[in-house]
Amino acid sequence: MKMRNFIVGVLLLSVIPCVSFATEVNTAKETANGTVITTDNFIHADSIRAYLKEIALAGKVNTIRPLRVMANTDNQDVIRMNSDTLYSRVILDVKGGATVTTKKYDGYQNIMVLDPNHSEIKTLTGYGTVKLDETMLTEGHHAYIIIRTGLLRDLPEKEALAKAHKAQDNIAITYNSSEPYVPAVKFDFATLDQVKYKILTDFVEHPKKDTVKNGFGTVETRDPESARTVVAVGWGGLSGTNAVYSAFLGAGERQSMTIDKPNLHFDKKGFFSMTIYNGDGYIATMNYALNSDDMVENKDGTITLNFIASGEPTDGLENVVRTPRGKKWTGIIRAYYPKSKDETFVWADAWTEKMAKEFNK
Repeated sequence: MKMRNFIVGVLLLSVIPCVSFATEVNTAKETANGTVITTDNFIHADSIRAYLKEIALAGKVNTIRPLRVMANTDNQDVIRMNSDTLYSRVILDVKGGATVTTKKYDGYQNIMVLDPNHSEIKTLTGYGTVKLDETMLTEGHHAYIIIRTGLLRDLPEKEALAKAHKAQDNIAITYNSSEPYVPAVKFDFATLDQVKYKILTDFVEHPKKDTVKNGFGTVETRDPESARTVVAVGWGGLSGTNAVYSAFLGAGERQSMTIDKPNLHFDKKGFFSMTIYNGDGYIATMNYALNSDDMVENKDGTITLNFIASGEPTDGLENVVRTPRGKKWTGIIRAYYPKSKDETFVWADAWTEKMAKEFNK
């Protein structure tokens, strides 16, 4: 995808208002509420924010919290939620050793392990056990675990949800410690938004190629500047070997695009999706997403996606995804379990570039 299209998409995905930077925010200071967040400590601060939010929702460490329904306009509690999978989360104390186990399931399932610096410590697609301990983390002994569970979309919705819920219930953890999570640094989170905005505007002024591809992953393998950008856009994203993301800006009441299919591990439940958000990065319509398992193919194997504004008649069209009426919107292609991340990034970026050009004539 061309940098210009990605830049616009990134800025539209941000919910942060424009702020003044007359005062330099990149110099760490202390306030009565804690350490001021800067571009240097942003990833750490935003990760601690995510940890604390999950602890508040779950109540304590070592507690699996499954989300039983797909994200919608009423239950979205974070930016850029999607209907690709159900999510289960747990802050796991790995001191002295811990495990996360999933059982065999006919649908897509992925275990992702992050640490307080958003370093992707481990991932597992399919079923099995991930073994963890404190030596694997860049800090502390608490890991943030995200388990994504896809639906068997060829089944009736009620049955598909029941099977996915069972797969969530079959997630098991073991641990040797249950110490409360205590952040290594007390941050002044009132200073977070202005830094996030600065990171995104810096990217606009000095764009870098392959930011998404190079931003997720481990502390050792990722590009630091790219990592700040992608974490600012979407904390908790998978690295390219597990998932590929590409965004574009769109407009209009009725648009169509015929695309080919990416080279994914479809035989191992890999899939791709199209998701639509408003200019603030939130779900704004019903039927805002379309999963490849639900897409109807053309005779030649291609797929025609129909972007139709909320309330507009579909006229019998298939593969309809709804966009906000009369407003700019952002679309995101997500492709899970690619056979080659480089090849899949080329595929996704090429199509979002074409969509941006076509939908903004």
